[in-house]
Amino acid sequence: MERREFLSKTAKGLGVATILPLVSGLNRCASKLFKRPNVLLFIVEDLNMQLGCYGKSYMRTPNIDRLASEGIKFEQAYVQQAVCAASRASLLTGLYPQSTGVDYPYSYYFVEEILPKYGTLAERFQKNGYYIRDFGKIQHGVDNNLSSAPFKPNNGPYMMLENIALKKEKGGAAVPPYEMGEVLEDTYPDAQTAKAVINELRKQKQTDQPFFLSVGFLKPHLPLAAPKKYWDFYKRDEIPLADNKYRPENCPAIAIDRYNLKQYQWEHSDSDRLFSDDYARLIRHAYFACVSFMDAQVGKVLNELDKLNLRNDTVVLFLSDHGFHLGEQNHWGKTTLFESSLRVPLIVSVPGLENRGQRCKSFVEYVDIYPTLLELADLKVPDYLEGISFEPLLEKPDRKWKKATFSVQSRSMVTEEYGYSMRTTRYRYTEWRNDASGIMIARELYDLAVDPGETVNIVDKVDQSLLTKLSKQLHAGWKDALPDGAKNRSHNPIAPPAYAWGPEGDSRRAVWHEKFGGKEGDDWRILTKQRLNQTLK
Repeated sequence: MERREFLSKTAKGLGVATILPLVSGLNRCASKLFKRPNVLLFIVEDLNMQLGCYGKSYMRTPNIDRLASEGIKFEQAYVQQAVCAASRASLLTGLYPQSTGVDYPYSYYFVEEILPKYGTLAERFQKNGYYIRDFGKIQHGVDNNLSSAPFKPNNGPYMMLENIALKKEKGGAAVPPYEMGEVLEDTYPDAQTAKAVINELRKQKQTDQPFFLSVGFLKPHLPLAAPKKYWDFYKRDEIPLADNKYRPENCPAIAIDRYNLKQYQWEHSDSDRLFSDDYARLIRHAYFACVSFMDAQVGKVLNELDKLNLRNDTVVLFLSDHGFHLGEQNHWGKTTLFESSLRVPLIVSVPGLENRGQRCKSFVEYVDIYPTLLELADLKVPDYLEGISFEPLLEKPDRKWKKATFSVQSRSMVTEEYGYSMRTTRYRYTEWRNDASGIMIARELYDLAVDPGETVNIVDKVDQSLLTKLSKQLHAGWKDALPDGAKNRSHNPIAPPAYAWGPEGDSRRAVWHEKFGGKEGDDWRILTKQRLNQTLK
């Protein structure tokens, strides 16, 4: 939807007195930015809400906190799927997972159909005259068609020689999921990335071409490796544990992923057992150290942006690709449909914005970031996008907005079992279904007004009419949850089953061939048709 059309339609519900200041505010913002703003996009891996600016006073994150004080902090931002490949695919294309066809890793459909047809967010900016470049991990296994080659750090994930040797000799499952580094900070991958971005900013300062730089920081992704300096920011015995460390009452087994504890040498590998409190504090300590280390790299880049006098011409976004459980629901990882996996930090700083330092409690989703950035740069928003620009929230953060957010999660490598989840103002409602048979496997309902930690699944304790209402809303989908007066013109087909792409997909393709036939090298289009024919019988 074009900005003017949206404003004209929402004006009916808001009243002239409310809409006129919004229009004038956006015009002021556009006039200050126009030349076309630069864009600096930070994408961090596996960062949950453990930031000082989100109320975690024990966290040392001064640089991200400063960015929040200079922009709008979104408190109800949600990803479409809590795994890196699927989340990034949605973020970078503006499409929900049902349209991208991505689970983990990328799929052949996404790489050979969606990307060539639509391209990515950065590539659209490039078509409109921007210099674009990626630093660190942005996409998952493929690269954008860039103005310059992407920067890839060459170290990690471990930095200490004993851990490097142990991993080489016995594999990753033999190495602890954490490391306190006694090496120079500049040797860490994220520090290398920050240095490369700084060098690029200095080059761009000498040109008149607007830039779009995507900066991917790895930490706090596992393994939780950070220099000792950042571990020393925290005292182990003062680190808080998760308030909701037990599995929710009446929690279905399918709700929890059991993969992470098999990847590293944890205290134990039984996902149904609690870690000891001492060990849980150790892992949280390592995670906090990684967050502070990453925050320092963000600070280096922002300080250079200020030093070069580029800040007043640059839109800055900071976000995480998804959340991460740190013992909540007795889980240490992602790939769930709980708040710890799906709710994420999102900070947007726009030059000339009057509402600096405010917080926005309205629902936004990662599919919305693509159209928002286009509108901030005064670029046309294509009709195929499934997100909606939240630019009006930057001017009026307390505006009524989306009625719900929508997320999905698969279970096992090649599966017909999926969870479909909806977050409303009060509830999180989830249906686990077998897509082939249509059979309902399990349902979850959490009343977040009285149980924000999602400790009791009340699906068997509420009136059936509430479940019917929520199920109907979930099945109606995201288009029915758009802001009042907003419409979406996309008509994208449902993606075929995800036939995994690239080396990371080797094991998944092997499972596919075992279950549905075919062999490596067969045309993925034929293979997906064969699978659909088998599952529909």
